[in-house]
Parts: sequence; structure tokens; C-alpha cells
Amino acid sequence: MYLGPLEERLIRNDEIKLVTAALYEAKVKDDEILRVLIEVCEIDRERAMTAFQNEKLLFSPCKKLHQYLILEMGFNANDADVFVRGRAKSALARNTELSKLPPAKMFEAINKANK
Repeated sequence: MYLGPLEERLIRNDEIKLVTAALYEAKVKDDEILRVLIEVCEIDRERAMTAFQNEKLLFSPCKKLHQYLILEMGFNANDADVFVRGRAKSALARNTELSKLPPAKMFEAINKANK
């Protein structure tokens, strides 16, 4: 099966996201994550930094918030998805300090900001 350049790039980006997420969730040190991304994924330092920053400040907090909404707040999966995609991602992109909060506090802060 032939994959065009766009498909290859999308697959490559997904691979980098998966590696970054796995290393971050395993609590590997930041500089080691960057080293692995650069050496194993064969990307430049800037792209490695961007992938790591996205995981740390956006993707991981969104995953934790999604899990909190379902397990602790009783949201169904669809409602949790809507909240995370519609509110949380943009709030985290605007204010990276939110990513440092536990999911309960993050949820409160996002709701408070949207009122």
C-alpha cells in the first residue's frame, strides 16, 4: 500500500506523540525525554522541545482532566470529550499555569473563567 507524503507525515507525528506521552507518563527526566526523541525518533532539538512541551502543558493535563471528569465527576465519555475539547484545551493554551493544577482545581478554574 502506497502512503503519500501527507499520510507519512501524519503517521510520523503520531509516533512522536506516542513516544513522548509514554516517556512522560513513565516520569522519565525531561532531558532524557529530549535525548530519546532526538536520537531515537531522529528529530531536531526544536521539534523535540515542541513535542515535549505539548505533552507536558496540554496533552497530559487534558488526559488527566478527562479521566477525572469520568471517574470522579460522573461525566459520560462524550460529555468529558466535549468539555476537554471545547473548554480545557483552549484554556490550557491561554494559561499554561493551569497545567500545574490537579484535575479538580483545573476543572474549577476553567469553569470559573468561562462564567
